[in-house]
Amino acid sequence: MKNKGFTLIELLAVIVILAIIALIATPIILGIINDAREQAKKRSAELVYTGVEYAYTTSLYKGVDGATITDPTLETISKNINIENVQRSNINLTDSNSKLTITTDDGVVCTVTGNNTEGFKIKCGDKTTDNKYLNEKTIATTTSVKE
Repeated sequence: MKNKGFTLIELLAVIVILAIIALIATPIILGIINDAREQAKKRSAELVYTGVEYAYTTSLYKGVDGATITDPTLETISKNINIENVQRSNINLTDSNSKLTITTDDGVVCTVTGNNTEGFKIKCGDKTTDNKYLNEKTIATTTSVKE
C-alpha cells in the first residue's frame, strides 16, 4: 500500500515560509493603518475649522434671536455651529468665558479662543498624544456687516 501525503519536513518548511511572509507583511499593514488614522484625525481638524468658520459667518448675519449682529462671540459661535458640518457624531461643546472646546469622536480636540476685536484662534490636536497634530488657524473679524 502506497501512502500519499506530506512529510513532516515538508510541512515545517511551508510553515516557516508562511511565518516569514507574515513577519514581513505585518509591519507594512500596521503602518498603513496608522497612516490612515493620522489622516482621519487631520481631516477631522479641518472639518472643525470649516464648521467654526461656518458658525462664525452665520453668526455675523443672523444671531440666535434672529437679529443681525456684527460682533460675534464664542457664545454666538457655539450656538450657531452646525455639528453635522464638523463631525459625524459625539461632539461635546463646552463654552466658558474664554474658550470653546470641541471634541470629536476620533480623539481630536479643538479650542477656539479670542474675541471680536482680535479674531478667533482655532487650535486642534490629538487628545491621546499631547497635541501631536497641533495646528492653528485664525478667523479674522470684521467691523461691520452689510445686509
